[in-house]
Amino acid sequence: MSDISAVVSEVSKLKQRLDQAQLSYRDASLKSRREIVILKRLITRLSVACRGLDEELDTKLTELRCELEQPKDISKLIPRLAIIERLVTRQAGITEKENLRIENQIHQSGETLKRVRGLPAQLKRDLRNLLNNTSTSLTHSHQRIIALVELYERSLKLLSVSTENVELKDMLDHDIQHQLTNELQHLISELDFDGESGDKLLTIRNRLLIGVPPQALLELALEVIRLVLDSTHQERRSSQKFLDGVNGDLATLQKTTNQYVGQSSALYEHRGGLNNELSTIVSTVKKGLNEHKNLETWRPQITELTKELQVLTDRNRALEKREKALIEQLSYNENKITTLFEQTQDYRQRLNDQERKMFLDHLTKVYNCAALNDRLEHEYRRWLRYQHPLCVALIDIDNFKEINDSYGHVAGDKALKIIARTIHQCLEETDFIARYKSDEFMIIMPDINEDNRTKSLNKIRETVAQLPFRFKEQNVSITISIGATLFEGNDTPADITERTSKALDNAKNSGRNRFIWIY
Repeated sequence: MSDISAVVSEVSKLKQRLDQAQLSYRDASLKSRREIVILKRLITRLSVACRGLDEELDTKLTELRCELEQPKDISKLIPRLAIIERLVTRQAGITEKENLRIENQIHQSGETLKRVRGLPAQLKRDLRNLLNNTSTSLTHSHQRIIALVELYERSLKLLSVSTENVELKDMLDHDIQHQLTNELQHLISELDFDGESGDKLLTIRNRLLIGVPPQALLELALEVIRLVLDSTHQERRSSQKFLDGVNGDLATLQKTTNQYVGQSSALYEHRGGLNNELSTIVSTVKKGLNEHKNLETWRPQITELTKELQVLTDRNRALEKREKALIEQLSYNENKITTLFEQTQDYRQRLNDQERKMFLDHLTKVYNCAALNDRLEHEYRRWLRYQHPLCVALIDIDNFKEINDSYGHVAGDKALKIIARTIHQCLEETDFIARYKSDEFMIIMPDINEDNRTKSLNKIRETVAQLPFRFKEQNVSITISIGATLFEGNDTPADITERTSKALDNAKNSGRNRFIWIY
């Protein structure tokens, strides 16, 4: 009996060591997969950041991504990484030289514009400020180029107005015309628009190469600006469509992830069942050892128990394979979600940058009505698809007409700017604010629960009421009224606008400085 006990004890120790070895191997395998995922993520980000800069670099990055998908030793990819590092270093030098060339061209073009006669003082100050602001990056250089083109547009408009009785050729000498022609050609060459806008830009460039009279040159410059704006709008709409697709992919990944969680729970239950059966067999063995002094008479039962152990071992191995496959699927989903999230954030930032340039209210520096209509329609489509909570609120400044009448429109404009900035600071990054009318603002708050939206709107109302205004040596207290509602049922943007207006009227009729919901 003591021999059997020793055997059972040794088997138990060996089983524990086997389990520990399996856990160690699994940890090492998970760590290796995590490192591969991190490397893949780095290569993906590098590909996005460097895309289009150098054809050879794009090819090498694509090949490296393909290699990472193969089950190979990572150390064998070090030579490829060294090649990519050399290409990136070379591209950095090229970018630095290109930035310097652009900086020189901006300075040269600005100096040419400064020599144009008849420009107003404000435009000259804007031009001087632009030239004094040195570029710190290629992106900053592009922004300065856009600003310079805008100054050229303003100059051309002013010159066209001031030349009613003067021939245009007397206002612009041949050197300036030549400079403007070259700059327009260079701008068109730098643009990469597809479709009809791209074809029209190429046609304009061909005309510039042949040579055009001064009046036609001005018309072509304005046409180029219009085409750039139209193409930018088209790219923004394409980006919004891309975001909708990415959001759909995220929803699908979330659904499959939930399914994997369910599978993981089922595996956990199966593992628990195996452990219970194993415990039962161990108890049976211990009981048999105590009850049978002659082990030969107990051999048939031991044989059956051994078979059961073998079955349990096979089932356990099958469970381990399922767990391994599940872990790999979850790791793939995690990497996919991370990539999609980064792409979504990148496109969201690009859209925000475009909107801030084209859809800002000139006084309050929040979005205007055009931006509001566009965003409301976009959020409405998302609500139809996902049915997430979508809150819309309308804010009105109480007794704003009296502020204008008592302290002047300058004081009213100052109050509008401060209140708009305060409301914006109280909102989350995903929220949206626009100037709806002269003294009204509309905000859109997607994906927010009842408690948080109520707290947020009350915080806006209370914060504005505490702002310290002072006009004509007098301390002035300004309050706001808020009406809010939610998208429900068959609501459309028009229904929501009407309902928020009704809620706002109720808030103002209730004594002002109030916040009222209408469902």
